Amino acid sequence: MNNPVPFNKFKFNPKLLILLPIILSAYTHLWNPVGFPSLHVDEGHYLRKSLSTIQGEGLQPQDRYFAPYFGQILMGGIFGAINYPDILNPKPDLESVNNLYMVPRIIMGLFGVFDTFLIYKITELRYGRKVALMASLFFAIMPYGWLMRRIFLESIQMPLLLTSLLFAIYLKKNNNRKIEKKRIALLLLSGAFLGLSIFTKIPIFTMIPVIAYMVFAYSNYNKIKSLIIWLIPVILIPALWPAHAMIIGDFEKWKSDVMSQTDRDSRPLVGALRTHLMNDPVFFVLGFAGLIYMTIRKDLLPLLYTVPFLVFLYLLDFASSFHLIPLLAILSISSAKLLFDLSSKIPYKKLKEIFPIIPTLGLTIFGLISLTMLITINISTAELKAHVSMVQQLQNATKEGSVTLISSPLYIWMPRHVFDLSYEDRSYYSTIPINTEMFILIADSSVSDLIKQDNKRGQYLLNLYNSSYIIDTVKKDPVKKVNTKIFPYTNLKQNPSSKEIEIRVNY
Repeated sequence: MNNPVPFNKFKFNPKLLILLPIILSAYTHLWNPVGFPSLHVDEGHYLRKSLSTIQGEGLQPQDRYFAPYFGQILMGGIFGAINYPDILNPKPDLESVNNLYMVPRIIMGLFGVFDTFLIYKITELRYGRKVALMASLFFAIMPYGWLMRRIFLESIQMPLLLTSLLFAIYLKKNNNRKIEKKRIALLLLSGAFLGLSIFTKIPIFTMIPVIAYMVFAYSNYNKIKSLIIWLIPVILIPALWPAHAMIIGDFEKWKSDVMSQTDRDSRPLVGALRTHLMNDPVFFVLGFAGLIYMTIRKDLLPLLYTVPFLVFLYLLDFASSFHLIPLLAILSISSAKLLFDLSSKIPYKKLKEIFPIIPTLGLTIFGLISLTMLITINISTAELKAHVSMVQQLQNATKEGSVTLISSPLYIWMPRHVFDLSYEDRSYYSTIPINTEMFILIADSSVSDLIKQDNKRGQYLLNLYNSSYIIDTVKKDPVKKVNTKIFPYTNLKQNPSSKEIEIRVNY
């Protein structure tokens, strides 16, 4: 009989610690991806752009220059690689519609898991393995991290930004003249990933100072030459956006559309920060305390990462909650660094060694429970049912003649790009006259609010509403009532969903 191997013969590899935040991140980013958070209007925009790109409609299917192209190119490339949506064999039923949203939201979740890994590696290289474990755990279970579950450009952008930062920090280990080619490759890769991040959404250009600082700090020789090499892709890749507009003769429209982004209704940065504080108070306070602490300690990484970004949003005077997604990474790192350094002030060696474990474990449990209370809610059932009814009505209407769909941009993408239906569309933010005799109006809670407005758009929608009748009404599945003034359910205020949605027609 073989003797059992003694337990003390097994040696634990500390490198395997990364598996803990990765597993937790997989849970918090991938569990119930369609049920929570609610479907957002911008998700309809990005899905439409991504699918139209791979279906041959070009880079400007909506004829407007509101964001660069890489987000739709990347998502379109992933969709093409997995044969989405055809792989789902979609039908106009609830299961298919649910799956059509599940796939892109799972992709967002996988980006979030990869972000967790990148944060671990970045923090490990700069601050050590223990701080890296804490930072990646905080990022994985931060309650406000649910923002990254939506199909937002910021969710796509985050891994590109973090990869750029990681390659810049890798220069720390690759400054030997004997490996010059490897060092140049790291510079170009870091610059390329930041360029792609800017090519996804412009405000991230504010991260140029922090990564340039890393490049300068970790280049032991030829510092100016290193910066120039790094800057080449940072500048050239985003320049493809205006260059493309110029080539197709759209440069003046490009300038007009880009400038229009600076002339929107005021939405001050302080409002987005206040919402963040309300929805994730513990990590907000701890993260910003860590930023202040690291700045006092003359660590320029968090300062250069945060200040230019916040100053830009302040000057732009238009900041939504999801615009702050890039900050979640540095808040996680700052929180971990603050707690870890506090332990060094403890005079007792044994207590000093275990002190970081106690708050880390406590915060992990707190964040995990808080996030679980949110992500187990199914909040989007009415919108999913409305998609089903809308597609069925369009299928019938297109057999009779031309028809216009009037709805939130959330609904417009699916009938055309998944079910190959031919119709005209109007966002209910538009007042452009309808050119068809028949129309379908998706009257959700937003329509109810808009028709009450005393302006041209409100009157336009009211006329359409009054000249149509209900052909179907879909209702939200019952959800347990909670007090949205109490954390973590304060997050539900950012997850509006219609209790019922009317499908209205005029024929």
